[in-house]
Amino acid sequence: MTFSTLDTVPSDSILGLMAEFQADPAGDKVDLTVGVYRDDCGRTPVMTAVARAEEAIVREQASKAYLPVLGPGEFLEPMRALIAGPTLSAIESRLGIALTPGGCGALRVGAELFGLAQPGKSAYVSSPTWPNHYNLISGAGVPIETHPYYDPVQHHLEMQAMADCLERAPAGSLVVLQAACHNPTGADPGPPEWRAILDILGRRSLVPFFDMAYQGMGVDPDEDAAFVRAALAELPEVLVAASCSKNFGLYRERTGALLWLTENAAACRAVASQVGQITRRSYSMPPAHGGLIVGRVLADPKLREAWRREVAAMAVRLRHARRGLAAALARARPDLDCSWIEAQRGMFSLLGIDAEAVQRLREEHHIYIVGDSRINLAGLNDENTQLVAEAIAPLMR
Repeated sequence: MTFSTLDTVPSDSILGLMAEFQADPAGDKVDLTVGVYRDDCGRTPVMTAVARAEEAIVREQASKAYLPVLGPGEFLEPMRALIAGPTLSAIESRLGIALTPGGCGALRVGAELFGLAQPGKSAYVSSPTWPNHYNLISGAGVPIETHPYYDPVQHHLEMQAMADCLERAPAGSLVVLQAACHNPTGADPGPPEWRAILDILGRRSLVPFFDMAYQGMGVDPDEDAAFVRAALAELPEVLVAASCSKNFGLYRERTGALLWLTENAAACRAVASQVGQITRRSYSMPPAHGGLIVGRVLADPKLREAWRREVAAMAVRLRHARRGLAAALARARPDLDCSWIEAQRGMFSLLGIDAEAVQRLREEHHIYIVGDSRINLAGLNDENTQLVAEAIAPLMR
């Protein structure tokens, strides 16, 4: 009788759409749902740099024993350098890092850490945001508030409303910020907007928690991390959740990192001990294989350069998909201004159409997108873009 009290919960909407897509017999169906990178042929490839690193690791490994609770140094040091860049030397004693099960693990561990340090304080997330932010952060016991971010009808950032909200946030609150390639909107702040956000964080003593899931897939690994690095250089305390799923193609390896910047070295050591304890009471030890791959790629100059070329090609393909969709929509409906699609970055855009229109796309055109009208542009290619545009254009405002 122990479990008979439990109710069946609805399945994840995106996973349900994936299953529905697979069952659809239509030959011209298009999947723009799950946030996974695909190449022009619809494949999620194993990166060459990753394959070479993995081959070397398998060939050389002599044991599958546990590695340190915060992760192996072969991963921690190059990953910390990838994220912090030139700011690292000035803050090295204040900047800690741990290997986590994906970016999701980093978000959850970081939320638990914040909840221990500031019990009862809220985390502010953008409206809209990636839905799993709610699950990961509230699941750690941290209350969630939202701040304005994006108007999906007018397709622009609501920066003044966001700034006004953060100005009213209590000191010590956590502010979750997507570093680049915002999910689900694709709309990132520009340099003046980031400057204003960092000024508010510093003046109001707010703690930024950067979710950096797509480093390298907007412009390049350095530009996509520019304002994370600015925060590390200027603010006393920062959290960063980094994912290697997209930019290293390590989706199933669940490889991520939590970084923390503290006011001094003693606080950094204290946080490391707390993160180790959180790890031990949740998943005990971090998964090693993906971290060792990333560490090998970043430490080997030839592999690192090969990886940078590959992630650059991914970013170029996404920009090409954006240009192609914007042009196809303009051809289908000359009265539409879809320049915002091309101006955005990363895999996602939010079309701003309603749930009924989303359902029509699925039923009448076999085009699958999630209910809030987010599309994954990596599902587009030169063969299907015009078809998708002609189906979407009549539904857009």
